[in-house]
Amino acid sequence: MKKLIPILLFAIVSCSTPKTDGYLIKGNITGETPEMAILQMVNGKELVNIDTAAISNNEFQFKGSVAEPDRYYIALGNERISFFIENSEIMISSNMDDLKNATIVGSSLQDEYNSYNDTKKPFDTEIDTLYSAYKAAAAGEEKNMAEAKLDSVDNLKTEHVKSYVKEHGNSRLAPYIISKEIVYYLDLAELEELTNAINPELKDNKYTKQLLDRIAILRTVQPGMQAPEFTQNDANGNPVNLTDFRGKYLLIDFWASWCGPCRRANPTVVKTFNKYSKKNFTLLGVSMDDNKDKWLEAVELDGLRWTQVSTLEGWNNPVGKLYGVNSIPHAILIDPEGKVVKRGVLPNELDELLSSLIN
Repeated sequence: MKKLIPILLFAIVSCSTPKTDGYLIKGNITGETPEMAILQMVNGKELVNIDTAAISNNEFQFKGSVAEPDRYYIALGNERISFFIENSEIMISSNMDDLKNATIVGSSLQDEYNSYNDTKKPFDTEIDTLYSAYKAAAAGEEKNMAEAKLDSVDNLKTEHVKSYVKEHGNSRLAPYIISKEIVYYLDLAELEELTNAINPELKDNKYTKQLLDRIAILRTVQPGMQAPEFTQNDANGNPVNLTDFRGKYLLIDFWASWCGPCRRANPTVVKTFNKYSKKNFTLLGVSMDDNKDKWLEAVELDGLRWTQVSTLEGWNNPVGKLYGVNSIPHAILIDPEGKVVKRGVLPNELDELLSSLIN
């Protein structure tokens, strides 16, 4: 199954949405509503409150303006409505029991997003069915076959999204969908190709800037490049330097105790480590955990007998950011001189790769 990733819309733009100097959001929510509605947006990896509005007779209203259209949220108690905001009059209506299917009128970007989602529905429906089959499958060959089918359709969906982006590069939503949906699955060449398909007039769009920043990072960790230096502490607070491993092939393994695919891959990694640990090869685990006890418990349970480091900051681990890691498991092989051999090494290919290099 595809890797875990931290917590990514086109058609013809509607010409019927009148543009204004700001936005006016009118909400009508039936059912048992809370006292307040909260307008929110994502800042980094956190939701921040932008405005609040009292709900009276099931209605609320927000006024303001945005420098550029973006994805926003309206929190109603413990539930949220997500939508694309722009400087226009936007009407939102729903029932508290069905906020995910809220009706949103007046945002041309939301109209585009809805049309885009319609093109993905066949894939999403099949993925839901296959995921249910995967969860119900017995361990072993049945589980592996169910996972392979799920991955196959997921890959087809990713290819569909890539094609869609290429065909709709003029849309303001093009950089958004790349950044939020598929950037995790793109190597440098694919990311550059899709980013180049974006209309140059959108170069200052914040999602375009994010893509360009990621391209810059990925260029520093391509095969043949000197691996970026870093120092990070182990569980006992002792600093570990990348240069400490110079002279050996080193696999930097980004993982976490809460990552199912990481834990399932660990037995294969352990087996390979045991085979090559006396043949000029070692590992360095970089944990994306935020809980020390769970991290160390997983190290012990999985038998990870190599150096482990972490800042216990989750996805904000500085080494993860330095190496452009935004999905795990993720492994990078470094040669004895400290140069990148391969990025995105899969557990089941590590043995063959080391055999060709070391022998």
